This record gives sequence, C-alpha cells and structure tokens, in this order.
Amino acid sequence: MDDTSGSTRAFTSELPSNGFSVEQPDLRDLRAELDAIDARLLEDIRARIDVCVRIADVKRRQGIPMMQPHRVGLVQDRAERYARENGLSPDFLRRLYEVMITETCRVEDAVIGSDGHPTRTSS
Repeated sequence: MDDTSGSTRAFTSELPSNGFSVEQPDLRDLRAELDAIDARLLEDIRARIDVCVRIADVKRRQGIPMMQPHRVGLVQDRAERYARENGLSPDFLRRLYEVMITETCRVEDAVIGSDGHPTRTSS
C-alpha cells in the first residue's frame, strides 16, 4: 500500500534512519502516477453512481423494484472472473464490489423513494 496523501516534501539527500530517502525521484514519479490513477478511479466511481441514479429513475418511473439479486450476482461474478483472468485477488474485487453495490442500493433507494436525485452524502 502506498501513501497517497499528496505530501509535497522537497527532495533532499538526507536519509531517514532506515537508510531510504522518502522522496527519491523514482518514488515521487510513481506516486504521481498512482495519484493520477486514483483521480481516474474516483471519477469513474462518480460516473458509475451517476448511471445508477439514472437507472433508479427508470425503475421508479416503471415501478421496478430496486433490488435485482440476479444483477448483483452477475456484476460480482464478472468482477471475480476479471480478477482470476488478470492475476488479482477475487476476494478483494468481490469485497470492493460489495461496498460499491451497497452504496448503489442506498442511492437507488433515495431516488426511488423521492421525486428525483439524491444527495451523495453518506447516511
């Protein structure tokens, strides 16, 4: 795991007691790359939730129940399959999707139970 706090300490030649410079140029570049990936990931999560809001609006207008267990299973199975095909932990991706699906259900409940779009704050 990496520190993605965006620390901007200046690069120095001083080494901490463990003998490694915290801000080596290679590490700084890799952290910048990781920060860019995190920004895209966060944007994709926001976009995913926005699509779920639109799905919930359709469900609300058409009287479709919020919970669609077969769809949840399909999404989780796809994430697990992707993990296996790409050398990732299937358990990790399954748990990640459980968190995203839980938030999606909260958002859909808010939309279906209201006259429009929910706020995106946690309840």
